[in-house]
Amino acid sequence: MELDDLKSDWNKVQPNLKTDEAMLLLLQENKHPVLKSIRKQIGIEITAWLVFLLSYYWLFDGAKKPFWINLILVISLGFPIFHSFYGYHFNKYLSDGANVKKALEQVYYRLKKYAVVSVISRVGFICGLLVFFSYGIQFTTTKYYSLAVICFVFLIQLWVLYLIWNQRLKRIRQAIVSFNVDK
Repeated sequence: MELDDLKSDWNKVQPNLKTDEAMLLLLQENKHPVLKSIRKQIGIEITAWLVFLLSYYWLFDGAKKPFWINLILVISLGFPIFHSFYGYHFNKYLSDGANVKKALEQVYYRLKKYAVVSVISRVGFICGLLVFFSYGIQFTTTKYYSLAVICFVFLIQLWVLYLIWNQRLKRIRQAIVSFNVDK
């Protein structure tokens, strides 16, 4: 009896119909609301990183550090910027829409690559910051403990990021497997 109720409720739902023009507008890159918000986020992030890059030289004594340390910092700040652009590209070209199962499989494999890029970019960013800010410090026992705590916090952050991506991928994998179940 519950299945019949569910079917009747499903049939009563009135979909929000869009005109063909509205659907075509959503397909355009500049009009899609999700892509628009991602572009806005990328703009804010890049502006913040550029402000940091323009000010670190004086605020964090970048002028007193060797060129290669400054280069490591600049390269490590490139990781989150690259990650943002890669995420935009990922969301811009999700699937070809041929078939739901194949589209999910494509998304799964692309998301798997994106997860690896996400974790690697975070590791590169964290390592670059640690190298820059720890260069030239005369380490004492207290400073070693502080560095160990900072590294531990970053490792926890990376572990949580890994768990989040693992859970997302598992859900998509389960959806793909559910298409294989004969009903």
